[in-house]
Amino acid sequence: MASNAQRVVVTYAAPLVFLSTDHWKQIYASLASQLPLRNLHWKATTRPTIRTIQELDVKLVSLETLREDQTASQIPQSILEKPLLNIYVFICEDSEAYKATTRKQIKDWHATVSQRKNQEWLLVHVVRPDQSVAQGRLFQMKTSVLDKVKADFNTDKKDRCVQLVWSADKDNPAVWADLITKIKDGILSAFDTALTQREEEVRRSEGQRQMPGWNFCTFFILKESLASSLEGMNLYEDALQQYYELEATFFQVLREKNLSWFGPLITPSSSDDYAPLLAVTKKPYRDLILANTISVFDFRVYLLARQCALLSKLGELEEVCQKTVAFLTTFARTLRDVEDTLPPFFIESWIYSSALSVVDQCDEWARPLEMPKNELASFNAAKGELVELARQQLDVFGIAAHHLPNQPPFSLSLPTSYSISKESQVEEASKTISKAELATALKDKDTFYELYVSVTNRAIELYVSAGRRKFALKLHGSLAALDVHRGRLSNALQTFTSLPAHYSPHGWTSLEAFMLNRALDIHAAAEKPKDREWIHILLHFLRAYVDDMGKDLLLSNEDSEAYVAKLVQALKDAAHELDSDTPYPDHTALSMSIVDHDAKLAETRDGSLLKVIIYNRLPCELPVDEVEVQLAGRENSRISFTEKVSQLVPGKNEFTLFCPSSSAGTYTLFSTEISLARLHFQWKHAKTTKQIRAGSVPTLVRIPRDTKALDVRLKQPSRIELGTPSRVMVVLWTGRNDVATARVQLSAPSGIQFRYQEAEVTGEDAPPIRKDDESITFLDLKQGQTVVAAVPHSDASSYHFMRVNITVDYVTTSEPDVTRNLRLSRVVATALPVAINVEDFFRGTRLFTRFTLSTTTHQHVRVRSTHLLSPNEADGVKVTSCLAQKPSVVTITPAQPGRFLFQMDANRGQAVRDPLKLQISYRMLREEVESLIELAVGEAVSETPALERLRQDMVDILVKALETDASWVELYGVTGELVVPGVKPDEDELGAGLRRAMEILNTRRSPASYGEWREIVIPVDVPQMHILAAARLEILENPFSHAKSQKRTRPLYAGQPISALLTVTTSFHWTPPEDTQVESYAMRYDIEDLTQDWLVSGRKRGDFVAKDGETFSVPITLIALHHGELALPKVGVTALPIPGEHRMRSTVIPGCETHQVHGAEKVLVLPRGGRSTFVVNMGVANTSM
Repeated sequence: MASNAQRVVVTYAAPLVFLSTDHWKQIYASLASQLPLRNLHWKATTRPTIRTIQELDVKLVSLETLREDQTASQIPQSILEKPLLNIYVFICEDSEAYKATTRKQIKDWHATVSQRKNQEWLLVHVVRPDQSVAQGRLFQMKTSVLDKVKADFNTDKKDRCVQLVWSADKDNPAVWADLITKIKDGILSAFDTALTQREEEVRRSEGQRQMPGWNFCTFFILKESLASSLEGMNLYEDALQQYYELEATFFQVLREKNLSWFGPLITPSSSDDYAPLLAVTKKPYRDLILANTISVFDFRVYLLARQCALLSKLGELEEVCQKTVAFLTTFARTLRDVEDTLPPFFIESWIYSSALSVVDQCDEWARPLEMPKNELASFNAAKGELVELARQQLDVFGIAAHHLPNQPPFSLSLPTSYSISKESQVEEASKTISKAELATALKDKDTFYELYVSVTNRAIELYVSAGRRKFALKLHGSLAALDVHRGRLSNALQTFTSLPAHYSPHGWTSLEAFMLNRALDIHAAAEKPKDREWIHILLHFLRAYVDDMGKDLLLSNEDSEAYVAKLVQALKDAAHELDSDTPYPDHTALSMSIVDHDAKLAETRDGSLLKVIIYNRLPCELPVDEVEVQLAGRENSRISFTEKVSQLVPGKNEFTLFCPSSSAGTYTLFSTEISLARLHFQWKHAKTTKQIRAGSVPTLVRIPRDTKALDVRLKQPSRIELGTPSRVMVVLWTGRNDVATARVQLSAPSGIQFRYQEAEVTGEDAPPIRKDDESITFLDLKQGQTVVAAVPHSDASSYHFMRVNITVDYVTTSEPDVTRNLRLSRVVATALPVAINVEDFFRGTRLFTRFTLSTTTHQHVRVRSTHLLSPNEADGVKVTSCLAQKPSVVTITPAQPGRFLFQMDANRGQAVRDPLKLQISYRMLREEVESLIELAVGEAVSETPALERLRQDMVDILVKALETDASWVELYGVTGELVVPGVKPDEDELGAGLRRAMEILNTRRSPASYGEWREIVIPVDVPQMHILAAARLEILENPFSHAKSQKRTRPLYAGQPISALLTVTTSFHWTPPEDTQVESYAMRYDIEDLTQDWLVSGRKRGDFVAKDGETFSVPITLIALHHGELALPKVGVTALPIPGEHRMRSTVIPGCETHQVHGAEKVLVLPRGGRSTFVVNMGVANTSM
């Protein structure tokens, strides 16, 4: 079977006279220009889906030159070897000519082609328009001839006649559309009929496989004719499927061990180990198959070549390479069974030559193709596998010819059947191997090395272009091994040291261990210093060693342990020679796990203890200096547990690590570091958000609170004075320690700045301090000492609370070499706990000021005292408290504010330069109760010193109980007794302490007798007023009485005129100092219009001139509109603008405040007496009863 598929044959015929004209030549040329056919849609009767043929080559052949062979061959041929369509072209201008000559010519031709099986025919009537003939007549002429042709020859209701209008526009595709469509239909119809018949023959033959006389080779030729036919129609996938089915049938025959239709497994010829694998013309394969003498080797090669040829037409070049690799490796194992009958190294030579020939053939097929980037990468990777397969055969050649050592990585390519005896066949193989470059390489070492490097680099380039770095690196390793063998140690060392970094991420531990082991050996052979580079090589080797336990080192356990121990000792010596710290991350030889996730307190010193296990996977002891475990807390805080260690034995090593920090809380495992001199093994344990979501939970460690360790708290100053710089109080307690230095740093995430240079230490026995721009340092602190420092900070009025991160670095006198680090996060209130509202009431020479205090939070505030202080008595201001507080402490709640009233006397016109100060002594109820609990627990502990270690637990239990249930608040506010609800002490030491503390809390005590009180000092400005008016409306005894009656004796009746006197007394006592020279002001009064109660007669509105201390009066008449107790109308008094004075382009109106002297008075109005007569209609009497 030829390698190139046949084309579809279409015959043409025409009257001999017409064939000799130029007109026919033009038609033929134009028809040929429409080829190949495109977009054929084949709906096969035996296939469920429509096949689309994008392009189909058609060969036009004269019917005269192609005669039907009367003696048909018994060998199945492609159905395309015979024409699928026969075309007859004729010209006939009128019906008479058709009847006379044309019809007989068509009948003769039709009689010939209609006898041929599986062929279609088509009549083409060519019409050439004549200019002398009218268009209408021409149309009639065409129609009549074509109709007669269809009537004579379309006998089976299938239209096989088409008309071609030949005109100047002959190259227009529309002219040929009908004809091309008919040609497509005819070809597909004939092909479908022939293919269906051939498929039926194949099925019939396959069904007879179990019958005597069935021949696989005959069946193969028959079925292959199907594949060739489909290939000729460009149906490559269908054709390939036929070969896959043939291959499956062959394997089934092979399993049945019925190979009587084949020759031997292989009959090697002189070119079998050299000829291109995919060339189907190198042997008469078809004849050998028909003769039943083809060897299995040749048959498999031919079948592979046909499959690959079809794959190449489909563009599946990657699959071509993959099938070839699979075939070469699997069939080579089959050939190993008869290797003794083959020439020396025939299999290796065949694989080498075949692999490279397939690569060259694929490159030739790929040249006209444009592959996408991802397909090109996969194609290059597949080619790389073929080239590497060829390179592996060079390993076998090299070891046999002693060009290469019989050890990894070269020995990895040796077949299992390889024996030393083959080395004696090298001389013979150099004569029998057909490929000249192989034969020369066997005899000449330099030629071999050059060939080896060339083929290896070719594979590396293909792998690199495909993005297969691991495969390329493996080949780099073999080149490095070759450099070692050739004595090129510097090149080999550079390669071996660079390769493991690429292997490690992919888990190629065996190859990595081998490469690193070779690097160490080469480093020693080259007598290079054991520097940082050597340490990294060794550490990489140890990591790979523990992953596969040195399986590729080919050493016994004893030798392996001694070898590793020697390397570890050398590592120790080299680590001490390092000039700088050298980290090494994530070494697998060591691992750490936490034994107890609850750390223990060190008890005798600040710090905590953590038990860990270090697992050493090396077979020998590993000398180390220190183990460090780092934990991460909130806001990126870190604490470290360390322990000095001398060595790690193989297996488990349990240590207790110490952390000098007393920062309590829950932490996550962050990192581990094991140090050997300046070499640091490091592991990161922190989990990313993505890892946590995937289910990788971080390791948690809980550190308990150490109540005796150094501690720092923040609080508001005990005295807050508005208008002065804001401060925060830093309270440092040394606990059990004598502290040499304690450096405190504060930072607020909100951006508030602390001014350490202005900090001050308060209290007695203040220690010396050092201040700089970043911190404050306390010096020489004693055990149990509390030191308080006030640190000013920037404005924080926009925040109710301020979060502050505290960092304390301190050194104790007992451990001067240890710097402890304490990180805390505290929240301190910056807003005042109370809001203050001020109300002023002027009464003549006196001013009454009422302060209303309300809490700004949900907490209760306890107020002990309030004072309104004058900074200077000489200012003429005298302040007197108006309320004698019955309770010693006032409680302010969200629902109940506190009110405090003060009276102020001042001289007229006396300027108060400085504002008064309102001083409030207070504390929060929570602070009061907590201090009371501390006091009670302290008293209980003093009675039973054994409870000292439980002091904080007792406080926490009592505070938590009070937080949970607020029923104690009311009783405590009244009596001072604190009854703790919900606490049921157990019968143990803690329970006894709680019972005693609760007994102490149940006793009455004054809140002022314990705890610390805070102060707030608020500046209060003394108000000023130009005019104070006291308005009075007084009822007179009679209209003529001008003096005030001591007692009114006459009753008042509704509707009766009532005489009254309006008086307005004005005072300038609280006038501003700058206006004391003003003697009078224009004023206006206005009586309130109470139309529901009173009618006012007289001057109800008027102006008057006000002077200091004088009274303006005016009589009016009131009429009560109804009886009852009625309030008198109010009088409004306002000041009028000062004439001639302007400020800011507006008139000046003096300030004025009016007091209604009669505001609380009511008068009794009686109803008027008299007689009234009413007539009531009682209705008409009912007489029906």
